[in-house]
Amino acid sequence: MAERSGVASERRTYERDDVEHCETDAAGRVVVGVTDTDGRLLLVVNPEDEFAVLPNETVEPEGDWATVGRWLIEEMTGADTTLDDVRAVCEVEHVVGGERQSRTHHAVLEGSIADDTVTDGFDEADCEFQWVEAVPEWLEADGTGRRADVERFVGADE
Repeated sequence: MAERSGVASERRTYERDDVEHCETDAAGRVVVGVTDTDGRLLLVVNPEDEFAVLPNETVEPEGDWATVGRWLIEEMTGADTTLDDVRAVCEVEHVVGGERQSRTHHAVLEGSIADDTVTDGFDEADCEFQWVEAVPEWLEADGTGRRADVERFVGADE
């Protein structure tokens, strides 16, 4: 995917507290930027903690990235999903105590749904869906790539 024209290629380093983490034994993570018919972007937000991410899920070593991405959005929203293109592929180094433990990849995919009233199937404690036209100003660039991934789909709030 990273070799396709127009696909951004990045490297990220995640400092982990333990060698066992959410991507241990995974190929990586599929991250899906879902837009509605008005061009708004779907975020999973914990407003109390000022935390927001694009919907994402780990992918097993032999998993199909697009299948996992489509399943994720349909499971979360209850709406049929179209995956349109790949926006970025990120190589992620997982580091514990200054030593590299593993490497995974994140594929940032572009998707769309026709229904912007989605709520079915979403059951995450303290989080909610929000449709945004710009990057929330409180979403910090903290080295995780969350803000950068959102900026791939909508510009910063002016």
